[in-house]
Amino acid sequence: MADAALQNLIEDHDALSRLIGKRVRYLNEEYEVTDLLPDEGLMILSADDGSDVQDDSYGRPHRLVPKRQNLKFRDAEGCPSSIWDELAFLDGPLLR
Repeated sequence: MADAALQNLIEDHDALSRLIGKRVRYLNEEYEVTDLLPDEGLMILSADDGSDVQDDSYGRPHRLVPKRQNLKFRDAEGCPSSIWDELAFLDGPLLR
């Protein structure tokens, strides 16, 4: 994806919200974009395979949840972070 197109994407909250539900490959594992927190610059990925143990409010193991990755999609200056180089969108290219 071109740098200008990627910059426009991360600045457009509506375009970012359309990423939710997209299938991606990150670090050789398949995930789904399950949430975006534009104000924090976070993209939340959840895996179909594998799970992690989530602790309760007291730090005790409580339940199994899908394996998750919280990725910063922009840096402190508002530029795209390096995670975009490591993401492969399995549903096809984002911008045509």
